[in-house]
Amino acid sequence: MLHFQADVFSVLSNDDMPALLDRANALIRTWRTTGRPVVFANFALGPKYESVNEHNRLVANIRETGLFREPTPANDLDLAPTDWRYSCPRANVFYGTTLDTDLRTQGIDTLVMAGIASSGVLFSSVGWSSDADYRIYLVRDCCYDPDAQAHEALFRTSFATRCFVI
Repeated sequence: MLHFQADVFSVLSNDDMPALLDRANALIRTWRTTGRPVVFANFALGPKYESVNEHNRLVANIRETGLFREPTPANDLDLAPTDWRYSCPRANVFYGTTLDTDLRTQGIDTLVMAGIASSGVLFSSVGWSSDADYRIYLVRDCCYDPDAQAHEALFRTSFATRCFVI
């Protein structure tokens, strides 16, 4: 579950978000029955923006918003103490985290992913994990992007060639 966090929901507050959260929670509850880990990876640049580098336009621009200091989960997200949680300093949830090592240590080579936004965290993380030879399933009904055209284009092109869209 990528970037299902309070700051994302506050920025994107619209009529679509409660239904998206309901679908995400249903996916989380179903996934828990498999006994496999539920992973929450949230974008955070640090309380004092320690992870900002001026060369990275995305993170440098985000600092100006005052958001994304902490990886606070979205309100009403179905969390459990056994879930894996990662604070990610970039859109790619593998960058600067131990997620890849933790997955491989457990023998996990298949990922079921969902996230906000398709043109951000999903684009970056699906591309990286595909290059790292993970088998990827992307749960379309639990993904969102504020740019509907970009969202559709990514599912039609980039995601269609790198993962199984379910």
